[in-house]
Amino acid sequence: MMTAWKRSILACGGILAAGVLGLAGIAAADDVPTPEEYVEHVGGDSKLLEPGEFKLDGRPQWCGKRPTVVDDQLDDYGAAYPGFLIFNTRLLNKVSRPVKFWIFAHECGHQFRGPDEATADCFAVQRGRREQWLDETGLEEICSFIAPAKGDAMHFSGSYRCEYMRQCYADPTVR
Repeated sequence: MMTAWKRSILACGGILAAGVLGLAGIAAADDVPTPEEYVEHVGGDSKLLEPGEFKLDGRPQWCGKRPTVVDDQLDDYGAAYPGFLIFNTRLLNKVSRPVKFWIFAHECGHQFRGPDEATADCFAVQRGRREQWLDETGLEEICSFIAPAKGDAMHFSGSYRCEYMRQCYADPTVR
């Protein structure tokens, strides 16, 4: 039986409007659904994909051994629960390749680095640089994408996040 969780706990609250929400806000481990429970709860055309089965622009996406749920009714581009990722492909298909890869890597960053948004942002741009899907032009596309984001209790403003990501991207230890 499903525990008293709400899928919006980690729905990312509008990457464009407020940035990406991390893993904070979970009251207890009992409130976290399994990927299968999530798919059953949201129903519709949602589906569970094994690690590496989710593709963006034809490229398989990996977040370790974590599965991906495709939920095109999700009210944001992506979200994360401990142990799995959730993406709205309908929205992802509207943004550029660097932005969609960054969104995936950001959510994956929460899996490996925890709830801190700046840390997930840095994880994502460092991964992009290492994997060579992100260059300075792509970083500027990401910055344009998040520029309208206002700061809140969980997130810095888009301009602050962008400046921090530029610093992470330029870090010579990333190579």
